[in-house]
Amino acid sequence: MTEGRKILVTGGAGFIGSHVVQGLEKRGHTVRLFDNFVGGKQNLEYFDSDIEVVEGDCCKPKDCEKALKGCDAVFHLAAHAAEGQSVFIPIFNARTNLIGSITVLAEAINAGIEDIVFTSSIATYGKPDKVPIKETAPLNAEDPYAITKKAFEDYLRVYFEIGQITPYIVRFFNVYGPRQRMDDPYRGVVPIFINKCLKGENPVIFGDGLQKRAFTYISDVVDPICSILGNKKLVNNPVNIGTEEVHTVKELAEMTIEKMGVDLEVEFVDKRTSDVKITYCDTSKAKELLGYQAKVSMEDGLEKTIEWAKEMGPQEFRYFDYTEIPKLTHKTYTSKKI
Repeated sequence: MTEGRKILVTGGAGFIGSHVVQGLEKRGHTVRLFDNFVGGKQNLEYFDSDIEVVEGDCCKPKDCEKALKGCDAVFHLAAHAAEGQSVFIPIFNARTNLIGSITVLAEAINAGIEDIVFTSSIATYGKPDKVPIKETAPLNAEDPYAITKKAFEDYLRVYFEIGQITPYIVRFFNVYGPRQRMDDPYRGVVPIFINKCLKGENPVIFGDGLQKRAFTYISDVVDPICSILGNKKLVNNPVNIGTEEVHTVKELAEMTIEKMGVDLEVEFVDKRTSDVKITYCDTSKAKELLGYQAKVSMEDGLEKTIEWAKEMGPQEFRYFDYTEIPKLTHKTYTSKKI
C-alpha cells in the first residue's frame, strides 16, 4: 500500500474504527476521524492530541463533504451494527446503515476519491449451506442489518463498473476485544457476557447456546484491513477476515465465567428468529492474497479483553427507548433482562 495517504475513517471513534485509525497511523498515513459520537468519545483518549476529528452525520451530505475534503481514500466503518435489533428498527437501520453509506459514497465520488474500503459482515451470508463459508457462497441476508451491508456491496460494484471508484470489501466475522462497548445489550456477545459477570449477573443466551461462531480478536482484523489498499487482486473482490477457531456460544459463556472467577450460571431464553445457528469463515483467499493468519487464540483474546474490561468496571446497559415494530421486540429486551 502506498505510504503517506490522507485517509478518512468513518466511525473512527468506534470499537474497530479506533483500532484502524491507529493501525493506519502506524503505517505512516495521515488520518482524519469522522464520527457522530453516538457511542461516546471515550476512545479518543487512545489517540494523540493532534488527531484530526470531524464530528458529523454520514447521512448528511454537507457533513460528508466537509469530512472528505483533502482526503484521497476512505475507510467506511460507520454503522449501527446490531443484527437482532435491526428486525424491530428497520427504518432507523436503513437510514443509518444504507443511506449513510450511500451518502459517503456519493460525496467521495464528488470529491474525486476513488479508493474506498468497506467493512461488510458475516451477516451477508445468512444461514450458510455449508461451513466454513467461502466468499463465493450465496448472500442470503437474514435480517435488515445484513440486507443493508449486502446492498451497499452492490452499490460499490455498480460504481466500480462505471469507472468511478476502486472498492475493497472486507467481511468481518464476530470481532471482539478492548474498546468494544459493554453497555450495548444488542450486539457483541463477548462484552455482554463480560459485563454481566462484572455486574454479578448470570450471562443470558438466546436459544440453546449451541450456536457456533469463530470469535476474532481485534488485532487479527486490523492488520489485514490496514494493508488492503493497493492490492489489485482484491479490488471489487470481497474477502473474509476471521479466525477459524470455532466455539459454541455456551462454551464462550462458560469460559468467561471461569476466567472471571465468578459464581454464576448461564441462563437461557427464547431464541431470536433471525439468529443463524452455525457460521464461520474460510480464510484461504485472505491467506493467499493478504498473507493473513489469525494470531490470537480465543483463550488469550478473552483474557486480554477481560483485563481491559475490569479496568473499565461494570457498565449499565443502554436500551433504545423506542421500537418501530413493537411486537417484534424480543421480550428479553423489553424486560431488560440483559
